[in-house]
Amino acid sequence: MPLYGLSLYDFRDLDLLQLAAENLNDDLGFTTADIATALGFGEELRAVGSRLGWMRRYNAFGRREADDLWTFTRAGERILEANLTETPALAEVPDAALIKVMADVTSRYRHGDPLTATLLRREFFYGTRAGSAAYAGRRRR
Repeated sequence: MPLYGLSLYDFRDLDLLQLAAENLNDDLGFTTADIATALGFGEELRAVGSRLGWMRRYNAFGRREADDLWTFTRAGERILEANLTETPALAEVPDAALIKVMADVTSRYRHGDPLTATLLRREFFYGTRAGSAAYAGRRRR
């Protein structure tokens, strides 16, 4: 039995993308069982499959039915690659100036590609909901 759930508030999308990348096999895909094992879910695949299915709906993952492997879409790869590097310049922005940064982020949310917009919205929910793993300190970020 896992120590946490697999809702957005337990495990953020970016962490799921990174975990999937760490579990790619030689066919450049991964199975639901690979991710379930990595998360400590053991044989309980339903929650993991459901969450991966949502990530497919958002266009971060694809699914090869022929060999039952999940894969990254090009959009998912782009999100993952862009988030492998830190953005130290943002840490330098004074707190009061973050309002302007947020205005820029929301503009990109409205005018950017759908996957980025979805993941931005979901990251905001994850990071601001009291009771999420972000507040509980149970996850890395």
